[in-house]
Amino acid sequence: MRIAIDADQVLFDFLSTWHTFAENTLKRELVERNQSYHLIARYGLSMAEFVRCCTMFDLRDAWKDCPVIPEALEAVQAWLEADHEVFVISAVSVKARKSRQKVLDKLGLRQVRLMGVGFGGSKFDPLRILKPEIFADDLWAHCREAVDAGVPRVARIRGNHDGGGGPVPGVPVLENIGELVIEQQNDHIG
Repeated sequence: MRIAIDADQVLFDFLSTWHTFAENTLKRELVERNQSYHLIARYGLSMAEFVRCCTMFDLRDAWKDCPVIPEALEAVQAWLEADHEVFVISAVSVKARKSRQKVLDKLGLRQVRLMGVGFGGSKFDPLRILKPEIFADDLWAHCREAVDAGVPRVARIRGNHDGGGGPVPGVPVLENIGELVIEQQNDHIG
């Protein structure tokens, strides 16, 4: 089986790392105002503050510091042990993609294929070409792209935010990709 997932808030905890990094960069506490995916709205940042934090995050390569989500790591390891192909499709820069690949390698996930589509990039074409049987992402827009690309089973991972848009009919919201392992096992039992 071919499985594709997102990186940030699905495999890696980007949000807590970014929050801490932004507080250190701005030298003040950032209070969460809401559960918005958009960090400006979530923390009440100005555009200049947001750009400064993102620029410094990228320059200092803080991508490598985002911890793996334990349940996600367990799920990916289980998929690999079951001889499934696992792809990570992430909307990040080339530099961030390279850092993420190093982290995957250190985690013993060398078989995982990492694809970057650039900041704000679409995942439609990679998904249409890969034809995974399962795709999981924390953003509704990428879930919509997966549905439109013909992925049979799409899930939105909660990711500690609102998904950045409206729900996609038929796409369930799960806490983590570990829940996909359980569903996958149940599908094979029935």
